[in-house]
Amino acid sequence: MKRPVHEHRIKSPKRLKYAVYTVSSSRFRAIEEGREFTDPTGDLAVRLIESAGNSVVFRKVLSDDKSQIKREIEVVLDQVDVIILCGGTGLHPEDVTVEAAREIFEREVEGFGELFRYLSYKEIGSASMLSRATAGILKGRAIFCLPGSTKGVELALKELILPEAGHLVWVARGYEKVPSNS
Repeated sequence: MKRPVHEHRIKSPKRLKYAVYTVSSSRFRAIEEGREFTDPTGDLAVRLIESAGNSVVFRKVLSDDKSQIKREIEVVLDQVDVIILCGGTGLHPEDVTVEAAREIFEREVEGFGELFRYLSYKEIGSASMLSRATAGILKGRAIFCLPGSTKGVELALKELILPEAGHLVWVARGYEKVPSNS
């Protein structure tokens, strides 16, 4: 049975639980070595998510390591509705976030990457083709792979993720109530 988008949005959860990961080998090394570092991208993601009425229940810095990324997703999967991975989505040889996520996606949400690159193109032009931002579904949870830049994270969250995440999760769970925020 097809349902209109506006009806979906009305029935979709308004508050979700998020995990936010910054994927950066240099920041991960700083943690291992006990050095100070900043994480403006992760900080921004948390601020935007929380200011929209959601909660961030996990936050961590990961290395550009496929095994570590997949392992962390599995660790938090049953405790969150949405996972945000900031960084590792470009074309540098160490950028493996997209490969790690695609190995565990049950379904890919191609429209997210397409819309992200379209909106990026409007801001930065042809350089937007270097982004491999993507999203997918795993066990009714949404996983978003975003660039490591603050502008990219802000664009993705404000324009795409925050307005649509509740709808996406609700549909991915077969129109079921989202227990974490019911």
